[in-house]
Amino acid sequence: MNIKPFPVAVVGLGPGSQPEDPDLAYMPLPREIDSFDQPTLPTSEEVEHLHAAKQVIADLIAQLQGYQGDAEVYPVQDISQLDAANRQLINQLLGEGEVSCRVKLLDGRELDMQESVFAGIWRVLESSADGQLLADRIEACPIPAAVWQAARAFGKAELDIPTLPEQLMNAGPVLTEIAAAMQNPGSEAHITNFSLLPMSPADMDCLDAILGPGNSGVFSRGYGKCRIMATSLANVWRVQYFNGMNSILLDTLEITRIPEVALASADDLADSLDRLQEAWQWLQGEY
Repeated sequence: MNIKPFPVAVVGLGPGSQPEDPDLAYMPLPREIDSFDQPTLPTSEEVEHLHAAKQVIADLIAQLQGYQGDAEVYPVQDISQLDAANRQLINQLLGEGEVSCRVKLLDGRELDMQESVFAGIWRVLESSADGQLLADRIEACPIPAAVWQAARAFGKAELDIPTLPEQLMNAGPVLTEIAAAMQNPGSEAHITNFSLLPMSPADMDCLDAILGPGNSGVFSRGYGKCRIMATSLANVWRVQYFNGMNSILLDTLEITRIPEVALASADDLADSLDRLQEAWQWLQGEY
């Protein structure tokens, strides 16, 4: 089963509504900052018979009420077995938000993750190497743990610095800094801001070649376009911000489990719980 584009049946206008580009290209920035819009929901009479989907939402709300913010153990609802009508209600309720993730696991499986209009509530599709859908679930968390777990499993634990061309300006010291930070990780991210350093094009080409590509990426089209890409090194991420012309505004490297900018906050999740409860009351005819 082909899982691209992301199979959300009802999508509103605005950021996040654009079709997914298979090459992970970026669409133009939104001209306005959108506030939260409650999804357009059917009446309670129209969904009275959709008990399975409503039970999924009720169970998710109950799990969220007891969730303490753990990065690895968090609410999960498997909806793989829902029929088309119940799945459509889930699609309509969750909608499509502004952040998506893509992960390729070591065994060839792929994960496509789309944050819903409720921050911190994610739709996760798992597919086989040949594109067959294996699982469909809802995860409620700052970010699905597979994003950083897979990147860490794929990445090398140490940076071996090769002999560098003499004409480089600052690639050598930057690589030495990265290697040292990898050996002594702190509680806070170690950030190298390439936008503020005198880096030549040859320096950046050298760094790109040595850092290499990873297997996880996070993409945001919210307040500004942001791309967070794992490298071939464990816990080393490239974080880039773009303007409306797809030019880089800020180019950084972060050594951390996962850059903080990728995470939904505790306040985001608390707000999403409130919004989900409002939607539940609507579906029950109690709102």
